This record gives sequence, structure tokens and C-alpha cells, in this order.
Amino acid sequence: QAIHHFYPDVSVRYELIVRSEEDASGLLDAIRQEIAHLGTLRFSDADIHYLTQHAPHLKATFLQSLRYFHFVPQEQVEMGIVKQGGKQQLRISIRGSWRDTILYETLVMAIVSEVRSRQRWAEVPADLPLKVLKTKLEQLKAEIERRGINNFSLTEMGTRRRFSSQVQRDVLACLKQEIPQWVLGTSNYHFAREFDLKPIGTIAHEWFMGHQALVNERDSQQVALERWLTAFDGMLAIAPTDTLTIDAFLNDFNRHLANAYDGVRHDSGCPFRWGDKMIAHYQQLGIDPTTKLFIFSDGLDFGQALDLCEYFAGRVKISFGIGTFLTNDLANWRNAAGVEYRPLSIVIKLA
Repeated sequence: QAIHHFYPDVSVRYELIVRSEEDASGLLDAIRQEIAHLGTLRFSDADIHYLTQHAPHLKATFLQSLRYFHFVPQEQVEMGIVKQGGKQQLRISIRGSWRDTILYETLVMAIVSEVRSRQRWAEVPADLPLKVLKTKLEQLKAEIERRGINNFSLTEMGTRRRFSSQVQRDVLACLKQEIPQWVLGTSNYHFAREFDLKPIGTIAHEWFMGHQALVNERDSQQVALERWLTAFDGMLAIAPTDTLTIDAFLNDFNRHLANAYDGVRHDSGCPFRWGDKMIAHYQQLGIDPTTKLFIFSDGLDFGQALDLCEYFAGRVKISFGIGTFLTNDLANWRNAAGVEYRPLSIVIKLA
């Protein structure tokens, strides 16, 4: 919506980056078929109605524009194999107007991850991901009770790097059944509707990365923060702080912005030092930190989350965005050849 409002004609390019040592080029044909299928997708009347009822930050004009939205992968997506570090590697490049291509990231990453699971890890027992999760949840409940923690909550954010769509569905069903009091919602709108959960999202880093090319770089972060508030009428006001550096963010996060934003999100670096620095910044601006929300989303497990709960208890409101730990963790499972499963490390970034 923000891009539709401010930058309807800006062209962009995204690149998939495979950070794992694993050669993913052998997955190309299957990935190509799945991405081609994206061209058949459309927003239905039921989809638009759901968003109208459950996404108050989305304006009527934007929702109407979704009726005409569709992917054109044969024109927007290039796929192939490149040399990377002396090895072959999968390459996916996405080009087009920003507003027409922004939705590719989540879907393409989920496709790559699931195709890899299907082709290379088909022998994983179907019930294993849920067994692993249930063990974690039992430990979580016991630890919360033992430590007397009362400030833990989470949002499921595991769509992009999930083992499969079915695993994510099973995970959300389990979370809703086992720990409903601590689950705020999910970033996946499809599953939010299916499980009657709150759809939750925050500002993507690419909003800030794009502004570095669109406006004066020195002012880019502040412009991005201001325009986000305008586009969403002050809603969805949780700011990521690490697109540049935390110090650069604090230089731009003045009293007006700090008051206007409900809180901030941590996604890299030491979360304890980061939180202390953010609290000090709010105090320096004369703002009570306990009125603000800190969201931690940097690859956390439950143990790390509970340590943060204790550390920041009474100092600031906190919550957690947890992804791969929920939707793609097989707890050191090995196949018949003795190879241990690890999620594929991938990102898609503006180039």
C-alpha cells in the first residue's frame, strides 16, 4: 500500500541469495514450474472481504486494486544457474515495477524451501516436525512456570523458510491448541483466516533499502519512517532498526517519530545491548519506555526468548517474531546416509 501510494512507477530488481554451501541448482526445473503457477493466482472476492474485515490499515482504494493484481512470471522472473564460489548455484532474479513485484519474495522463498524438502528430504518422517514442536512446547510451558515469567508472547513468522506448507499448517494448529494464551497471531494471512488468528506484520527492511536509492541517502531513513506513517495512518508502527546501524537509526529516530511509532524491532546484533540502548534513547527523549513495544525476531529459540523476558521485565513491553525455529526444525535428524538436516539459508534482497 505504501508503494502504491508513494512509488507506483518505480522499477526494482530483486536477487535470491543462497547462503548455504549446498548447491541448489538441481532444483531449478521444479522451482520454475512452481513459479510459473504463480501467474494463475488471483485475489478472490472472499480474499478482499477478509482483508476488509481484518486489515484496517489497508485502504479501500488499495483493496480494490488487488482485484486486478496478478503475477506475470514469464516477464518478471529470470531463473538459471550461475557460478558462485567456484560452484554452481541457483539464481533467481525478479524485475518490474515495485508494486507489481513486491509480493514475490515470500512466495519464491517458500517455493525454494519446499521444493528442496520434497526432492532432497522426502524420507523425513511426516510427523517429525510436529513431534519436535510438541517437545519444545512442553519445555516452554515448564520453564515459564518454573521461572514465573508473565511477559512472553509470540507471532508465528515462518512462511518464507518453512519445511512445507503442510508443516506450517500443522505448526499453527498445534500452537493454537497448546499455547493459545501466548500466540498473538501469524504473518501468514491465509493461515490467519484458516485458524482464526490475528494477521500481524511489521515494516520490511526493503522499504528502507529502497529509500536509499530514491531520496538523499542521508535523509532516507527518516523519510521512510515518515512516509510509512502517512501511508498507514499511524498503524503498523513498529520500526526495524538495523537496515543501516542502530546508531544511524537513533540519529534519525527523533522525539516525533519515537512518539508516533508504537515500538521497534530487533533483527541483528546482541538483543540485550540493543534493548538497553533503545531504552536509554527513549528516556533521553523524555518518553516512558514501558509504553513502547520491542519485538525480537532474530532467529530466536524459546530459551533465548525467555532470557529476554526476564531481562526486560518491567522495563518495556516485549514480544517475539519466531519463524524457522517453529516451521523448519527437525532437531538434528539425519538421513540414512548420516547427513544431518539443516534448513536452506536463503534471502531475497533488492539489488
